[in-house]
Amino acid sequence: MTLFNIAFTNVRKNFNQFSMYLGSLILSVLIYFTFVSLAYNESIGIIFDKWGIGGQGVFLAAAIVLILFVAFFVFYSSNYFTRSRKRELGLYSLLGLRKGQIGRIIFYENLMMHLMAVVGGILIGVFFSKFFSMLLFRIMDLSIPSGFTFSFSAVLSTVFVFGIILIVTTANGYWIVYRHSMVELFKADTREKNPAKGSLTLSIVGIFLIGFGYFLATRSVESSIFWSNNFFLAATLFVLFGVVLGTWLVLRFLFPYVVYKLFLNKSFFYKGTNILTVTWLRYRMKKTAGTLTMIAVLSATTLTIIGALGSIYMNIISFAESSNPNSYQTLWSTQTEREKIYEAIRESDSHTLIYHETVDLYEADVLEKVDENVPFEEQRMTYFEVMSLSDYNRLAMKLDNNSKKVKELAAGEAIYLSPNGRFDNKKRMHLYMEKPYTLQFRNNPNKYKLAIVDVYNHVVLNSDMASSVLVINDALYKEISQKSMPRHIDIFQVSNSDKAEVLDHKIQKIIGGDSYMWNRSMSSFYSNYHLISTLIGVMLYIGMFMGVVFFAATGSIIYFKQITEAVDERSRFAVLQKMGMSHKEIRTVIAKQVLPVFLIPLILGVCHSIVAMISLSVNLRYSIGAPVLISTTIYTIFFIIYYFVCVSTYTNMVSNGDD
Repeated sequence: MTLFNIAFTNVRKNFNQFSMYLGSLILSVLIYFTFVSLAYNESIGIIFDKWGIGGQGVFLAAAIVLILFVAFFVFYSSNYFTRSRKRELGLYSLLGLRKGQIGRIIFYENLMMHLMAVVGGILIGVFFSKFFSMLLFRIMDLSIPSGFTFSFSAVLSTVFVFGIILIVTTANGYWIVYRHSMVELFKADTREKNPAKGSLTLSIVGIFLIGFGYFLATRSVESSIFWSNNFFLAATLFVLFGVVLGTWLVLRFLFPYVVYKLFLNKSFFYKGTNILTVTWLRYRMKKTAGTLTMIAVLSATTLTIIGALGSIYMNIISFAESSNPNSYQTLWSTQTEREKIYEAIRESDSHTLIYHETVDLYEADVLEKVDENVPFEEQRMTYFEVMSLSDYNRLAMKLDNNSKKVKELAAGEAIYLSPNGRFDNKKRMHLYMEKPYTLQFRNNPNKYKLAIVDVYNHVVLNSDMASSVLVINDALYKEISQKSMPRHIDIFQVSNSDKAEVLDHKIQKIIGGDSYMWNRSMSSFYSNYHLISTLIGVMLYIGMFMGVVFFAATGSIIYFKQITEAVDERSRFAVLQKMGMSHKEIRTVIAKQVLPVFLIPLILGVCHSIVAMISLSVNLRYSIGAPVLISTTIYTIFFIIYYFVCVSTYTNMVSNGDD
């Protein structure tokens, strides 16, 4: 029998043992192939070219990062899988096979696994390409037909990447074989001779590091002394490394300390099967601390990536909608251009003209000098445009965006319409209103003092054409208009403006300027909204893929670690079964043993991610509730599924199934 036949027979007869490793490989291929296929997708390429955002370059750059995590995921899975078969490799040596021949068997097995994974992952990726492209278009809020796609470049890239991973994993298998003697291969991993007792002092240090890291992370970067220029780098490093070190200290010393106290509590220790669970935990904690820390960090990273990008997506999309309340705004349109716009709207089957309004704005410079040494967030405004109170009320009542009607304003009073109002902190708001502004309008020699008495978090004009608007009373507005040159704006509000691509293109041609791109003569809700939704949607989509890889890596670490331990624990559970322990009792013991490995990192990971999201909310003033709740719930559900799968596999490996 040739070495290849031995490898083939081993895979065929022990397919259940290989299935989890094969599953992790197929998942890795599916993720990478699908992601790279989207980078080469022609429809997506056209979208990126249309909006001029270089999205395919973003995809390919993210693919490089994805390769690193996929390689880590596969290597870790392969390493644990190979180590779990040390006795099998020792048996080959006992039968007279040289180490080089054993290494070739490992290579043939890896080759078969990778071939099946690449073929299976690519086929699944092709059939699911429509779903993934539809998901991307849905995130970008674009209605584009998407069909099955097959990219030969993506296939070549996938084969090349996983060919390199095959070489690395095979080399690791050779290293395990050559590093250990036959006796060492047969011998199970030794337990710790001295069970860990933990340390209350080091546990307190770990809790302090985590707690202080949480404290720093949730402080405002703008106002906290800890985040000043002198301490910014130190604070960042402490939050990153201090929390990780604190997590390791808690897992390495606090958890063993708790287990040791349970061991000393005889009423608990001798109750039911607790003696088995506590004893097992005592002799495994030192080796487990590093792994649990990695799982907690990966869990926190996964949840933070998905939650943060989800929060940013929801808030930015909301901002894109609120900062562009009008379908179209044109600057100094001629009567001929207006008639052509009317005609284009009438010819459209999907859109109707809701109303057409006009408004005149007057531009003014702030005469007070700005101290350039002061940080930007502490500087006052340097430029405004003013509109009349009656114009504001007229437009506000036509918009369905919760715009407030203003009853009256005194001569020197103004209301600032801030497109960024809900993201500005209280300090910024105070700067707007702490003292009056001295304004001078274009082509107007007079100077005017205006005090901002309120800041509204909504606008009545698209922000790209009118970004800093003050509302003033009609009398003062009339006085300014007599000596200043206005900016005349036409507003065209149409139905279904979020799906007005064809109409948008026609109006762009009428006004002039590049289609789909910002120009000074026109502001379009469709262009502004979809430019932002496309860019942010791509970021969210990439983040979702990264989150899946991180989650798969987390599950892989836990699963293969437990399966490796199951191989070493077979003899112990065999003795327990001979003593009369049932299959159900063995499952209960295993469930208790495995539970801390899942539960503790999950709790720490969720806590770390929630603090990271609170930091995001505090500093960017984003709403984080819904994305955090959704991502944490989904992650926890899949973690629970992983737990039950692991318990079942562990139980089947150590139990003969007899009741």
